[in-house]
Amino acid sequence: MKQQESWFLTSQKQIQSSLIGHGALVIFISLLAGFMLTFDMLNGIKIWPLFDVSIDIPGTIRGWRIAHSGGLLNGIMIMVIALCITRIKLSASSLKFIYWSFLLTGWGNTIFYWAANLSMNRGLSVGDTSYGSGDFFGAVAYISGASVMLLTVIATLIIAKSAFNSAR
Repeated sequence: MKQQESWFLTSQKQIQSSLIGHGALVIFISLLAGFMLTFDMLNGIKIWPLFDVSIDIPGTIRGWRIAHSGGLLNGIMIMVIALCITRIKLSASSLKFIYWSFLLTGWGNTIFYWAANLSMNRGLSVGDTSYGSGDFFGAVAYISGASVMLLTVIATLIIAKSAFNSAR
């Protein structure tokens, strides 16, 4: 029993560290979106006194704002989940499910934000929407975002149930 418990604690710490690392990378990508937001607002790459290049930045100011703030929140969410999983009792299978759910959510949403910003229909469908025609980036955005939504909801409910059980 002690050996199995030791394996679980080691596995839990590895999962926790991996989630923290992935959360930090998601935040890094969102910070890049912050640069894109700034450059789009300035109509070019303007970093005084080094650069002043007027170019058309793909996407929209609104889209870059969402990619920046949404990415920050996703990265923070992953890191918070990583810190929470050691505070509650989880089975090995629940821990693995939570790990993969939030890992896929963080990266799926990151891809969604960037691709949706480059799409004609805001990535809300593979096909046409009231926002615009379906295109490659819309399909990438929709598939990456929609494919992880249910996982996130289920993993969140598992965490809530385990937390309330641990509180008893």
